[in-house]
Amino acid sequence: MQPARITNLWSKIAGDPGRPVSRVVIESLGCPDCRVEEPAPGEILLTAGRTRANMYCQTIDVYDGLLEQIRISEENGRVLIRITANHPAAWELYSEAGIPHRTVLTFSRNHLPDIFRKKVLVIDPGHGGPDSGSRGPVDLLEKNVVLQMAESLDKLFKQVELQARFTRRDDRGLTPPLRYQTAVREKADAYIGLHTHHDRDENICGLAVLYNPRSPRSRLLAGLTAEELARKIKRPLRGVFPDRQLVPLGEITGITVEPVTISNWVEEGLLRNPTFYEKIALGIFNGLRRLFTEKHNGA
Repeated sequence: MQPARITNLWSKIAGDPGRPVSRVVIESLGCPDCRVEEPAPGEILLTAGRTRANMYCQTIDVYDGLLEQIRISEENGRVLIRITANHPAAWELYSEAGIPHRTVLTFSRNHLPDIFRKKVLVIDPGHGGPDSGSRGPVDLLEKNVVLQMAESLDKLFKQVELQARFTRRDDRGLTPPLRYQTAVREKADAYIGLHTHHDRDENICGLAVLYNPRSPRSRLLAGLTAEELARKIKRPLRGVFPDRQLVPLGEITGITVEPVTISNWVEEGLLRNPTFYEKIALGIFNGLRRLFTEKHNGA
């Protein structure tokens, strides 16, 4: 019997709204003989016997809010696929016949609504109306791309049963006091401002996160969000900085996220890809998830 050959492996969030799952799909020529074990909480090891890997054996970064990484390796006529998660989750294994054959592992994301359901978040897409913000070298406008970031965040938060408050959902202008008053009025657990950076030097690139210097947890959230964004969108980190403009938030945890430098040709190009906005949203989502779930000294 010829061994099955694994040709591709990918992951995405799928399922009905309110009941999403993290789905890992293994595509192969032939049906691999699969066995699944749980060596430790939050870790799954799938062993495919009589199987070869017709793809590069590597570690795949996922960071989808539940799954962290997938590592594929080959030894002694078997393919080993090790999946790590940041939280133990119920899983299910099934097959989909066809060309290619698909072996599918789904992981429940049901614990995530418990983290976010009672939180109040204010999302503030910057600029709007006559204030276009920065302009990219091929004429993308900051006021438009931050709305797309907000839409991707909204979709992600709805999956965890959280209805975020938005300062704007269309092309209207708002003064800074009105933006911050929304967070104060709503007694927000967190304020997230969305912007892009601009520099006269078109070689400058990368992401930065600014924070409300009056709130210790703002510095913490900024650091966590910067780390998760860098993991997800693979852009260099320009830094994490205090921002006096956020002081009107008072003690509210508040950050301004600049995922890219729109004046850079490469990063403006990234903003033309819808998938890139999903990655930005997941980076911000993961920063908030860690703020609300991890123990942090002094904050």
